[in-house]
Amino acid sequence: MLKGSRAVNRPQSVPVRQLLAGAALLGAAVVIAALFIAVGHSVALQVSGQLGEADLAIQRGRWALVAGSIAAFLIFLALLPVHTRGDWRSHGVYAAFIVSLFAEMFGFPLTAYFVSSAFGLTLFEQEFMLYMHRVGMPLGSLVTFLGVLLVVFGWREVYRAGDRLATQGIYAYLRHPQYLGILLITGGWLIHWPTAIGLGMWPILVIAYVRLARREDAYLASRFGNEFRTYAGRTRDFLPLPPRLTGRA
Repeated sequence: MLKGSRAVNRPQSVPVRQLLAGAALLGAAVVIAALFIAVGHSVALQVSGQLGEADLAIQRGRWALVAGSIAAFLIFLALLPVHTRGDWRSHGVYAAFIVSLFAEMFGFPLTAYFVSSAFGLTLFEQEFMLYMHRVGMPLGSLVTFLGVLLVVFGWREVYRAGDRLATQGIYAYLRHPQYLGILLITGGWLIHWPTAIGLGMWPILVIAYVRLARREDAYLASRFGNEFRTYAGRTRDFLPLPPRLTGRA
């Protein structure tokens, strides 16, 4: 990945880019802290056996929390490279996923209403929240946490590389750690809080970012030539493998 290519296609002053990146890193810190606090609270409730009615009820109408959560996860886009206007199509799918997810989680639980009415599951909400506390939140938060780390560590190497090809750090093992991070962030939330819209959108999101990775490979090959082709020959795109197993992606 390349930092300099951003400046070519999205003319911004250095202070603006630094401000956006700083906001995104602050958002990452807030997200990580919130994940640990939420998981710790959920585990404590289960260990103490104090899961009450309020803990087993889906929150509704908390639109300020919806807006804050959406902003915290959309700011990650400031850490991703944008080579062409078409790249925003993939990021747009990510944005739509995040908006729909938190709108259902804290605003209007559309999936819960649909399942309860369509299948007559009057206790669905409690069963869903039990799943969320016991499985969804711990496992989903771990996956999301790993995704956040990939996005941040990927940005760090791109920033260090400047206008050179980023091949160090996490990029020594795979070519698109930030895109994998986005898929893990969204996949983790889908485990944490599965919704009908999210389940339908996530495969589209995967396809969008795989295509974006292919376009980025072509862009970097045209810019760096044999240097990139040699690098691509020893690394994978999304799934890192041991060096002796690594071949052309």
